[in-house]
Amino acid sequence: MKKEQQREFKRVFTLPTFLNISRIILTFVVVYMIITHRNIIFIVMIFAIAAITDWFDGRIARKYSLVSDFGAKADMVADRFLWVGTALAFFIIFGINEKLDSIHGIQLLLIMIREIITAPSAVVAFFSGRGFPDVRYIAKVTTFSQGFALPSLMLSIYYSSWMYFSLPVSIFTGVVGIISGFYYINDVQNMQEKKK
Repeated sequence: MKKEQQREFKRVFTLPTFLNISRIILTFVVVYMIITHRNIIFIVMIFAIAAITDWFDGRIARKYSLVSDFGAKADMVADRFLWVGTALAFFIIFGINEKLDSIHGIQLLLIMIREIITAPSAVVAFFSGRGFPDVRYIAKVTTFSQGFALPSLMLSIYYSSWMYFSLPVSIFTGVVGIISGFYYINDVQNMQEKKK
């Protein structure tokens, strides 16, 4: 029994899992930095490090056959922590300080649209015990685009020239996010129907 527990421990606690956990911890750091009004450059740098862990954990898991249901769930939770946690902290704190214009709010909505429309399906997939659908290429494009759109939006609050980058990237993120979101909802529904 002890060897079986050790094997399970090694299967679950891998480098990709460590990267997922570090992404959650870094999210708390980013949120804290936003709340305490730290330098926006440092906030964006920590956010970028957290976002890069998402890219590395998937590549490492696939390359070294470390893919597991636990890892998929940990990745989803870590991603939602990073995107939703940062976006909410940004919206609340910058909104309270009256630094957000309507164009910033629209951009934030576009950046987060996939998370908004997929939230119910993601909860169903997480708690169903049936796993998650395979990640589509459009979902990867959306996440990659979010990784540029959200920090550039934050920078545009302090450096208005960033708006020329953040606005088109936010629009692109919104379009691919909507497509990705509806694919995800459909994939989760198909999985639920197949496993009944």
